[in-house]
Amino acid sequence: MNVYQEVQSSGIHWPGCPPAWLYQPFQAAPRWPEPRQRAAIFEGLEKQMAEFAAQHEAVLNDVRKHYVLPADASVRDFLAEHRAIPQILLEAAPRLKAYFGGNAVFNLRAPIDEAGSRTLYAVAMWPGELRAVRDALARFDNDWWMARAGQAAGYLTFTYELV
Repeated sequence: MNVYQEVQSSGIHWPGCPPAWLYQPFQAAPRWPEPRQRAAIFEGLEKQMAEFAAQHEAVLNDVRKHYVLPADASVRDFLAEHRAIPQILLEAAPRLKAYFGGNAVFNLRAPIDEAGSRTLYAVAMWPGELRAVRDALARFDNDWWMARAGQAAGYLTFTYELV
């Protein structure tokens, strides 16, 4: 028995369509917008950027009300690069005062480590006993910070320093 057929096809037959139409381009070439239309995209961009910078500066001023920043620009640059951190610091300020006391002073530091990366440290300056500050930090961590630490993506650490 001979099973070979001389005419082979895929089995798809499109009635009423000549085969030449199957291979015609179906998509038109893209049209680029006129230069005038492209300029409209950037209209007002400088104004938006200025407003964004002003909002960030206002948030930094609020951060300065609760934390002591160093004289150099390390913390300011860090906060400009990590725009979510200032808001976290503002939310943490009343909690820190509740756990460490209203007279506690909180410093911000952003040193560069051996690998060249930066982490922001919110340091509670503590004049009391070591046990008391450890308890205060543990309560702050357990009650408030651990639930929100993911927002900082590992770039913010709360710690203490005995003075």
